[in-house]
Order: sequence, then structure tokens, then C-alpha cells
Amino acid sequence: MKVGVVLFPGSNCAQDLILYFQKRGHQAFYVWYQEQDITKYTFDLLALPGGFSFGDRFYQKATGDYVIQPGKMALDSPVCKLILETHRQRIPIVGICNGFQILTQLNLLPGELKRNKNLKFTCQNVKCRLESRIVGRLTGRNMKIDVANEYGRYYIGKKELKELEKNDQILMTYQDDYAELNGSVGNIAGVCDKEKLIFGMMPHFERTMDSNLPIFDVIESVISKKSFQESIENLMFSEHISYKSTRKYLKRLYTEGEGVVVGPGENAGIVDLGDGYCLAIRVESHNHPTFIDPFNGASTGVGGILRDIFTMGARPIGILDFLRFGTNDNSKELLKETVRGISYYGNCFGVANVGGDCFTSKMYDTNPLVNIACLGIVKKKDIVYGRATTEGSLMIYVGSKTGAEGVNGAAMASGSFSSNVDTSTLKDNIQFGDPFLEKLLLEGCLEIVENGLLEGMQDMGAGGVLCSSLEVVQRGRAVTGKNLGCWLNVDKIPCKYQMDDCDKLISESQERMLLVVKMENKDKVFSIFEKWDLEYAVVGGVDGSGYYKILKSNNSVLYKKKVDSFSNPSQDWKEVKQCLSDNDLKFHNDEMLWNTYDSTIGCRTVVNNRIRCDNLPNTNFSILDIHENGKQIILTWGSDFDECYSPIMERKFKPLGLVNCLNYGHPKDSIGEMKKFLEKLTKKCKENKVPVLGGNVSLYNATDDVSINPTPILVMVGVSS
Repeated sequence: MKVGVVLFPGSNCAQDLILYFQKRGHQAFYVWYQEQDITKYTFDLLALPGGFSFGDRFYQKATGDYVIQPGKMALDSPVCKLILETHRQRIPIVGICNGFQILTQLNLLPGELKRNKNLKFTCQNVKCRLESRIVGRLTGRNMKIDVANEYGRYYIGKKELKELEKNDQILMTYQDDYAELNGSVGNIAGVCDKEKLIFGMMPHFERTMDSNLPIFDVIESVISKKSFQESIENLMFSEHISYKSTRKYLKRLYTEGEGVVVGPGENAGIVDLGDGYCLAIRVESHNHPTFIDPFNGASTGVGGILRDIFTMGARPIGILDFLRFGTNDNSKELLKETVRGISYYGNCFGVANVGGDCFTSKMYDTNPLVNIACLGIVKKKDIVYGRATTEGSLMIYVGSKTGAEGVNGAAMASGSFSSNVDTSTLKDNIQFGDPFLEKLLLEGCLEIVENGLLEGMQDMGAGGVLCSSLEVVQRGRAVTGKNLGCWLNVDKIPCKYQMDDCDKLISESQERMLLVVKMENKDKVFSIFEKWDLEYAVVGGVDGSGYYKILKSNNSVLYKKKVDSFSNPSQDWKEVKQCLSDNDLKFHNDEMLWNTYDSTIGCRTVVNNRIRCDNLPNTNFSILDIHENGKQIILTWGSDFDECYSPIMERKFKPLGLVNCLNYGHPKDSIGEMKKFLEKLTKKCKENKVPVLGGNVSLYNATDDVSINPTPILVMVGVSS
């Protein structure tokens, strides 16, 4: 491991820190305090040393009189930019004593450090206890370690202290008489950020070379973040990826019908329109990302669902959006930026916004819902599945380079918010979209489809390269019955800059696809990529091992596990009755806002309803021309089956199927409500022979453990006779 140690003029402990890491077998080097360009360095950890430095004396006047102000030099130095960029790229940072001061003053760690309670510089060996669960078996372990400071009293407000405790951010506390001399709130000696990537502590672990000192294990835990295996499996088994809480209920849905070509389990459902043409349809949620960053969160929601459609070989012809927002001033701004994000991506890409709705309620003040549906046209013979079925086939990465944005996107979607969350600290979990690159990706992929060169294709959505490569193998095993496995070379993943191996795998950077191609077709596929100016790389392959393997270019194995060990994780919750909040739901009519959407691209739009007419019932529908076979389709939407079914029957269309987006609160109090809804939906679908083609579940829409009311969204499709 490579460690950069920031060197300030006159630093007391910089050399001690260098020696500490070298003795531990790491490569350590200095980073001069005037440096601000992170691209000059390659390091896995940035360390800010303790001890006073020249810059901690703060001149008050020209006579030379000064006061001591720890951390002052860092705030006034170019290296501050490097520290912040290191954090943005999710590289771990450790600060000791004065380094801890710097991290708090840069707001990378919570709280502040004040003068000791005894108002004296104190240097002694003190007893500390490890508190955080990050150290595993070492939690609760006591140790003796040196302190040497005058400004080492940790302070934080009562409310913020509770947050530290709740989030397991207290790493170390004082345990002996020094605690009284120091006066830190809660006797805190060290803390970390919520993501366990930034660690600050007052005691000087580098001043001892005792290899048995437990703090060494703490630092190593921070350096490596979580173990590679733990990080992978935490993602694989997250709610957003595995549906571990809801899969058993979703399996009971009515999913078969005469027109169903592809049902649940693929990237999109597909129904037969006749004359060799089919309709692909999908609905997704982008709730948490939109609350954090409404423009980028919503726009990348559009980009993601477009890829879900063309990964099936279909050309997108329309999107719909279903918005639920709060009533306060912040919610009004969130809605405005959300609509701007949706219209930006859709208009630039060139897909019509053909319907949707918006409702407001105070229950959505801190939990806005953004559900986006997409549909596309595909020839039946050109349908592509997200599967790998042949040993020896290649896995080819194509599209945008991987970056650190969206690294924890799926994990974030599997959690709930607190009311005092600082959304600015979560923006690194949000991706940034490029609709113009996506247009090239669409055309390149569809040309490959038309030439019959693909075995399978998968969007790199939630979970990034990691989950997409596993998914295609899992589907291939299910279809063929073969003991298929795969290998993935993490060094071959195209990256924007140097990245941690784990982050390369789980990043959710946009505009990327994973193609499964037989060896004999690779050159033809590469030539089409080059035609469309798309970057590509062979990142893996399919084999008959039955294992999922992650390798380095030197053939060292980072991870290896049987593919079938990832199947069907489950988590059971009590099916309790949810205490619902007052329903103050109001329809939001704003024609000026919706006019930012282009609803006519492709000259398909016959009827487009977004503004509700109170005197006209059942206006929640749109009608589109399918020029390819001379027919029309109708799209309807609502919160229950009848609301969608009635407009189709009134206009004498034939219902083909529906998709659903199930927005619920924390599973501890909302699973029962979801189960009840699904049972009712299944009964209605069976009675009327309308199959469920696919859908999405969004749980954890809750703030401070208060869940939103159940908010299901249904989109039904019918075809003219």
C-alpha cells in the first residue's frame, strides 16, 4: 500500500509517521504542503501528521508576537485542495492530533477541537478504549497510548453526539484520569465520518512501535476501508439489488398471458403487438438520488431506464414520469430542478415524454418520489436477453469510463434518511449523465443487435460492473442448466483516473453497457464500436467453473465464490399494520413546467394527458401511433388496477399487461401494507387476464423512522384491435 504523508514546515511527527508505515510494510512518502495536484501522486491513503508545525503560530502584529492556532497553516495552504480532492475520490484519510484538527476545520469530520479543560499542554501515556464496530473483534479493547496536546478537547453538540453514536462514528474514548484533564464531550478521543473513510484521533499511535497495539488494526481497517469481500457481499445482498425482503411476495404475482414475450426477471417486460413487432416497457424509481441532487438524480434516472429498454434490443419511443413531492419551499425547488433534469436528458437524447402526473403532500417533504417509465419498439426476432450462455464468450465493456461517482448508489437506496442529513455530503453517491454519449451508445448497440452479433447485453446500473457481470451469468445458468461461471479482470475496466479496485467494480457511472459476445464475433463488434466512436475493453469472460472470480492482470485472485451462493437471499419482517399519516394529496397542475418536455418526438403522440381536467374522468392516459404495423397503443397510469383498466376498456383497446413501481417506507412497518396491495393486484390481474410484465420496489422511503404512506404506481398498456 502507498501512503502519502503531508509535510508542513517544521512538522514534529511527520517522520515518525513515515517510519510507522514503513515498519508496517507500506510504501510511505512526503507530500509537500504547497502541493495541490493530486494527479502527481498515486496513494491508497493520505495521512496528516500530528505535532506542531511552523504554520501553527499565528502572527497578530509585525512585532513578532504570535498565538498558537493549530491547523491554521493547512487552511491557508494549497494542500487543502489536494485533501478535499482526495476525499472526493474516496481515498481514505487519517489525521492524528494536529491532523485531526485539520480534518475538523475542513468539515471532513464532525465537531471541533478546543483547548484542554486544564488549559495546559499535557504529554502522558493514557488509557483508551476502542469503541467502533469497524474493528470487529477488537471493539471494547483497552490500550495504552501517548497524547501530547494543548488543543485536544473534542466538542460537539448533544444532537450531533447522538448522531455519532447512532452511526457508529465514535472510534476511541479516554478511560483514565486524563479524561477529566482533557474534558472532551463523551471522553471522545477519535471519530470517523459516516462512510468510515476518514479517521481522526488525538492520541499518537505512530509514537510507539508496539506491533500488538490494537490501534494498528484500527488504522489498517480505515486504510483498507472494509474488506474486499465484505464490500462486495454487502452490495450483492442489499435490498436494492437482491429484493431480499420482497421477492417471496413478488413471486405470487400473475405474470402469464397470451401476449407476454418476456416477463419479470429481465431488464424490461415485452409484449407482442403483432406483425413481428413487440413493445418493451419498464418502470423504475429514483427517489433518494433526487432528494440529494434533483437535477442529476432525475436526469440519470431517465438515462438508466432508457438503457433498460435498448439493452433488450428495443428503440425507446417514450417516457412517462410520476412525481410525488412535498409542499414546503425546499420541495418546490426540488420539483423544479427534477423536471429540469428529466427534460434535459430526455430532450437531448431525443425521446418523447408522453405522460405522467404529479401530486403533492407534506408527507413527501423529505422523501420525494420520482418514478420513470419507458417504452420501446423491437422486432420480435431482434430481442436481446441479459444472459451469458456459452463457455468461452467474452464480456465487453463499452461506453463512458468509470469514475468514483455513484460508488454507493445502491447501498444508499437501501437505507433511510435522518431529518438533519446534510445532502451535500452524499452527492458523491449520485451519478452524472451525458445524454449525447448515450445516443451513440444506443446506436452502436442496436447496430450490433441488427447484425446478430450478440449473445447477451446488460446495463451497468445498480451495482456497476460487479452486479451486471454476475446477473448475466445467473440468467445464463437458469436458462441452460449449465454450471456456468465467469472471470472479471478489474485492471481492464476503463477508468477516468486512478481508483480503488472495489470502487471500480461497484461504481454506478452512467452510459455504460456490458455485452456478451462469442469469440468469433468480437472483431465485427469492435469495428461497430469504433464506427460510433465508443470506447471499449474486454473485461472478462464466461467459463464452466461455476465460480464468480475477480482477478488482477497478474492473475492474482481478489475474490472467488460459487455463483449459486448469491441466489435468493432473504430477510423476513413482521407484517404489521402501518400507522398511516393524514392524506393531504393534491394534484399539481403546472402547464408551464410540463411544457419543458418534448412530447412529440417521432410523430407518434396522438393523445398526451398531463394536465388533469376535473370535469373529465379518466384522463390519465396517452395514445401513441405504432407506424411499424399500423396500430396504436394506449398507456394508462394510476395507483390501483381499476384506475388503469377503465380508460383502456372505455376506448376499446385490448389490455396487454402492466408494470408496477412499489414505493413504500421502512420494511419494519410497511411490508404488511405492500403484501396486502400485491394480493389485491394479483386477484384483479387474474380476473381480467392482465399479466404483470415487471416492476420495481423502492423501500426505505422514511425519515427518522417515519415512513411515507404506501405509494404504488401502475402503468398499463393496451393495443388497438
